Amino acid sequence: MTARIFSFIILVFFISCKKKEAEGNKFFEEIAMQRKEMLLENIGKKYYENNCVSCHAGKDAKDNFLASAVRDKKYGNRFFIDYITKQDSLLKHGNKNALAIKEWSNNNSYSHSFKFNDSEVKAILYYLNK
Repeated sequence: MTARIFSFIILVFFISCKKKEAEGNKFFEEIAMQRKEMLLENIGKKYYENNCVSCHAGKDAKDNFLASAVRDKKYGNRFFIDYITKQDSLLKHGNKNALAIKEWSNNNSYSHSFKFNDSEVKAILYYLNK
């Protein structure tokens, strides 16, 4: 009988330790996620300020079509990635969204063709979405 009680106490102790360990891991996972998000936002901000702000203004400007389109989720990430890195190709192949934006901008002659990879564009989009 004493052995059973002792075994039960040991079992309860191990279960409570595992629960605390899982809670501790969750805490550190949340901190890691917050750091990742801060880093992503800072990278996006740097890229935006160095490459986009001269034409699109600050992300909080009322007439910033790009920031509004990102926040409103008007287009998917894939479209933004393609538009920012190869707008001319989208226009050449008759992409409806690219053509509509071109028309909206009074057929502005500028064409986006930045040499960003997908992660860099996603960082810009993340920054604009914050």
